[in-house]
Amino acid sequence: MRLIKESTGEEVKVGNIAHDFNGHAAIVTGWALPRHEGSTGRVYVKEMNEQGFTGEYYPSVYGMKWVD
Repeated sequence: MRLIKESTGEEVKVGNIAHDFNGHAAIVTGWALPRHEGSTGRVYVKEMNEQGFTGEYYPSVYGMKWVD
């Protein structure tokens, strides 16, 4: 499976900058594959702000999805 940007079909790679649905930027640090058919997996990011929080989110938060 590959993680892609829904808007462009471009494959997401560690180190890419992604923007959430509010326009906030973050650096992609990794991901977890979906574990079963109903799962969306997760994308791990480090937010590009003063706090630099790290977190895990549904790929759709950053306009991403999994494809075979």
